[in-house]
Amino acid sequence: MTGRLEFVGVNRAQRWLAIVVASLLVTSVASVGQVQHAIDVSASKRRGGPVVDKSAATPPGQPGAPGSGAGGTAVTLAGQAAAGSAGGKASVTGGKPGAIKGTGTADGTSGAGAGLPDFGLKTQGVTDKSVRIGVSYNVSGCGDAGALQAMFGTAASGDPKKAYDAFVHHVNDTGGIHGRRLVLDTADDGGGACPEKELAAARTMADDDKDFLAIPGLYTEADYLVSRHIPIFGGRDDPASMAKISPNGLMLTEPLDPTFQAWASLGAHYIDTAHHTACLIHPSSDESGDWNNYEKVLVQRMADVGLKFRDTIVYQNDLSTAQQQSNTMVTRAKADGCDQAWMLSGNPIAWVFITQAATQNLWFPQWTFTSYSVLADSDLAGGLMDQRQWANAIGLSSRVPAGQHPAEGHCATVYQHYYPGDGESGSASTQIACAQILSVAEIMRRAVARTGVLTSSSLLLGADTVKGNFYYDAHVPITWSFPGTAGPFKTKGFSHLTVVTWDSNAGKYQFPDYPKYWKVIGPGKSGSEDLRSQWAGYHPT
Repeated sequence: MTGRLEFVGVNRAQRWLAIVVASLLVTSVASVGQVQHAIDVSASKRRGGPVVDKSAATPPGQPGAPGSGAGGTAVTLAGQAAAGSAGGKASVTGGKPGAIKGTGTADGTSGAGAGLPDFGLKTQGVTDKSVRIGVSYNVSGCGDAGALQAMFGTAASGDPKKAYDAFVHHVNDTGGIHGRRLVLDTADDGGGACPEKELAAARTMADDDKDFLAIPGLYTEADYLVSRHIPIFGGRDDPASMAKISPNGLMLTEPLDPTFQAWASLGAHYIDTAHHTACLIHPSSDESGDWNNYEKVLVQRMADVGLKFRDTIVYQNDLSTAQQQSNTMVTRAKADGCDQAWMLSGNPIAWVFITQAATQNLWFPQWTFTSYSVLADSDLAGGLMDQRQWANAIGLSSRVPAGQHPAEGHCATVYQHYYPGDGESGSASTQIACAQILSVAEIMRRAVARTGVLTSSSLLLGADTVKGNFYYDAHVPITWSFPGTAGPFKTKGFSHLTVVTWDSNAGKYQFPDYPKYWKVIGPGKSGSEDLRSQWAGYHPT
């Protein structure tokens, strides 16, 4: 049965640790309609003020300098030259998406789109000197953001403005986008707690700032940006939404349905859910996602492998009733006899309250999750849980264990170069901004390298070259694809996941099956792959 319980929510910021009220760690480029490419070289008016490069370039040989190898360049490993590129440009014939009949000029200001497939997206905000991108988050601290930051502290939450500033500076100090300066416009979307700000933020990025690409924090914004044909780095990822408004193209975190298939396989072939009593816990639908629809997808994937939940408990986003909701939920799950708790949400902050209530009520189930709940598989998030509970946690992660990856710690190193000693290098804000800005910059750099121009169409072709040869930090290889003119090729980011468990004594996740990674776990844990060869021997440039 499915119940409706009011529970602890954490405002309605989309798919992020709510304590930072930041924007979504997913990547997407939506292809909607056919639009003539028009380069806007007069995007001088803006609102909200960009984060710009105000410092001189770092001297060669110093951290942050090109070729320094110590937090110097965005983490791009050996062999980063775009697949299909020859001398920085592609010359491939044919009319299929991804095929290039010719190359434009060396910048996006003239000849843009010549010979490129038309993906139906608008090109604006790019000149031969700069490229503007937009990001939105809860700048004004609407709703419960302040209370949550006070609860967890700046070392955990971080400062989004400082984090974005650090990584934009880093991109510009390491060459920009083939000589173009990256300019970041910031819009205040209210984090879902101030609905009047949502569309205004989207309009600011699309219409006022005329950003080339936008990183929206809420679904309302993403939908508007899609309707305006602006490439977006973030958006919807459930099957129903993707079918309705066209698919996400650049998926940095795993899309929902394949993740649920992997999660169901964990229950079938790893944690033996068939011989346990499982309860599903997830938030109610709002700006954080259509969680009722997500529930349906997961229930179907469970049924595919012969599994089902005893009960489904839905909580609402209301910090003021956190304790009451937690106790009510735990009492119910315990009465149901559930000894497995499947946790589905956009971020893991609500779980802090749930695990505390579980201990108070002497309920100690096995907790299970996936990295779809952004940062749930980070040591930062694991350390926030009630440790007596989280010692029983097991989940699926796209991460790589400490000491096993050449890009390990890159995000923290870059941040520390610009804000040394402030204690926020490992914060959620730093991790989020690092993943977003370094990934966007890499895609744009590859777009120019492959086609000679920077347009919305070349952006997608640049993204298509990022296949297992780029890392912003230590994780399994990123694989992007893009939506073709006749439909998507692949909406997938991390292609594989591995099992993680929490070590309360060490305060970190353990990787009991490393180096085994799975797309789907088969009977007897079969079907794993050893991915180490994809990063072994590589070193950040």
